[in-house]
Amino acid sequence: MEETVHDNFFKNFTVVTATRSAADYIPENSGVYAFYHAFDFSEKNISEDIDIRLKNTVFKTKFSEKDNRSKFIVDTCGEPVGLSPKMEQFIEAVSDPKNRRMLKKMLISCSIFQRPDYIGTASKLRERFIQHLERDDGFFSRYGNSRPYDEFLFVCVLCPKEISRELESLLIQLCQPKFNTQRS
Repeated sequence: MEETVHDNFFKNFTVVTATRSAADYIPENSGVYAFYHAFDFSEKNISEDIDIRLKNTVFKTKFSEKDNRSKFIVDTCGEPVGLSPKMEQFIEAVSDPKNRRMLKKMLISCSIFQRPDYIGTASKLRERFIQHLERDDGFFSRYGNSRPYDEFLFVCVLCPKEISRELESLLIQLCQPKFNTQRS
């Protein structure tokens, strides 16, 4: 496989905190989006909070392609993962308040590296974002009540309407977001 550096990789994405005031930053165009529960931990208990979250949500996963039919199988296997002793020592060693705030900010930014909570598509991303916040059939009315809205990130990428449904379906198959009822 040829190695490639993808310059400006994140320039294609818009990432906002799931609050009404963020709507102005979301494009009106068509695209695919996802909600992520942000890695938002208290600065004082950051190591313990991370360990609890890992044990409750992160599993070893493998991907395979079946019978050359391009049908992706996601196989969740193994036990929940916890922090390694070295990582616990590292987090505990970050004792300076300024560095702990920086670590917390970096973790929030890295939230998109985890499995999303929900993936969708929209012909008007901004309008759909507002619907998820305000309507009875939106993401937060159905699934987000366990946490404040501002602990979620809304990540979107523009794509033509002609392929957005297929891209959404493929991403749902690959990522298996926990709150999508659609699985293909």
